[in-house]
Amino acid sequence: MRIGVFICHCGMNIAGTVDVERVREEVKKIPGVVFATNYIYMCSEPGQALFEEKIKEEKLDGAVVANCSPTLHERTFRNAAARAGLNPYRVEIANIREQCSWPHGDYPEAATKKAIKIIKATVEKVKKNMLLYPPRIDIKKKAMVIGGGIAGIQTALDIADGGYEVYLVEKTPTIGGKMIILSETFPTLDCPQCIETPKMTDVSQHPKIHLLAYSEVEGVEGYIGNFKVKVRRKASFVDWDRSKGCGDCAEACPVEVKNEWERNLTLRKAIYRPFDQAVPGVFTIDKRGIPPCRARCPIHLNAHGYVMAVKAGEWKRAQEIVRKERDFVFAATAARICTHP
Repeated sequence: MRIGVFICHCGMNIAGTVDVERVREEVKKIPGVVFATNYIYMCSEPGQALFEEKIKEEKLDGAVVANCSPTLHERTFRNAAARAGLNPYRVEIANIREQCSWPHGDYPEAATKKAIKIIKATVEKVKKNMLLYPPRIDIKKKAMVIGGGIAGIQTALDIADGGYEVYLVEKTPTIGGKMIILSETFPTLDCPQCIETPKMTDVSQHPKIHLLAYSEVEGVEGYIGNFKVKVRRKASFVDWDRSKGCGDCAEACPVEVKNEWERNLTLRKAIYRPFDQAVPGVFTIDKRGIPPCRARCPIHLNAHGYVMAVKAGEWKRAQEIVRKERDFVFAATAARICTHP
């Protein structure tokens, strides 16, 4: 294998501490190294031109550039290698600035020896580097925005207006986030609803936006351009496709709970729409706490679950429902108490 080593002075950042000429002479002795040189600024245009020229002249199949951090110029020299016909993954950076000359500025002899060791190790790495080629992958030109607050809404609209499909996932029954429940916005003291509700309407009507409300992301697999996301839609206990949003169900509901959309200062029904301008404008049953039928039951049995199991003829499951929460079987009494038809 024919490897070239290019040592950068980096002005005086490296050459002010490390004896670059001595390093060059020592590096030339490494097996496999057929060319070694040093230059004041390897990252400059003349430095890159020298790099490309020597790759061609010396017919190099690998190169080590001893300079600064690979974060700065690894891509620079890999691109230069590709232009010269050398596989870019046969180019490695030996960091003799941040890892050598800078921390050991008071010890030039030790810094020089360390620089030689760093370069030797990097040469050995290049010898083992395989020829790699970046794959071309077809990407799915879709985006997912997680969170339907003002930031998520605006992001979804911007992407969709650019012509791309967007999936907007929001964990609550409506988009709007925290901003929608504020009374004023800083510093202009504008009405948040006046700012946000038109954008919410735009989301609901945009042909490129798929709104997944009352849903949460449970898993993400894949890679950039080809992700697979598992989204769980929470049970709303209302058929949103058939709901007209008329509100008759809320009027008929006897159960009231604190309204988190009004800072828990008011009450709302267990079946509810967060607010009149909610998007989507449908109703959801908030099942939490003790169900009314269970609260009415003298032994606090899961009466509804028991009755539905009996109604379906699933006797074993019906008994398991009772045994799960009581130490004894009391199904006969529970059946008489419950008025379910």
